[in-house]
Amino acid sequence: MLIHIIFFLVSAFRWLQVNYIEVVAVVTGLLYVFYTIKENRVLWIFGVISSALYIIVFITSEIYAYALLYIYYVIIGCYGWYTWSVKNNDPESKGSSIVIKRASSGKIIMFLILTFVMAAPVYFLLIFFTSSDMAMMDALLTAGSMVATWMLTRKYIEQWIFWIVIDVLSCILMIFKELYPSAILFFVYTLFAIKGYLEWKKNLEAATPN
Repeated sequence: MLIHIIFFLVSAFRWLQVNYIEVVAVVTGLLYVFYTIKENRVLWIFGVISSALYIIVFITSEIYAYALLYIYYVIIGCYGWYTWSVKNNDPESKGSSIVIKRASSGKIIMFLILTFVMAAPVYFLLIFFTSSDMAMMDALLTAGSMVATWMLTRKYIEQWIFWIVIDVLSCILMIFKELYPSAILFFVYTLFAIKGYLEWKKNLEAATPN
């Protein structure tokens, strides 16, 4: 029994030596979602750290569009920090210039169209210039995530619905690529996205006059 425990610990240590970047990216990614639910602007700091680390992970795994996406995450994370940091006199803003709101049906349609429009060139770039074997899913997830992250900077509650779909598909992609810690992360992201939607919905309803 003791030999098995020692063997497990040694194997785990060796695995961490190889995958420590992905592990740290997972931990900071979980903190990012946790603080998103809490509407705490520190989420953007953890988001930038996690995204920077995932750029390395995805390039190594030949998920090129996702690597491009996480470069965007680093940039939009800085913008998100700024938009959530600007002070105003609105008591419902919790110290931020942005409050939770619903997107109109027209905006939701626009966001969906924008996702497919942005996915098209990414798909063709992956087909012709990379060795990607999941080009269509990679492109759609990349474009959808970019749109959803921008929605987060403006606090549209529907961004959580986008993330639920994106995280489920991302979990499948990570399993296919044998990135199991990341698959677990995206599964947890899915649960957090559901919780986030319910929490934001409750906060929105509480802030809306009867």
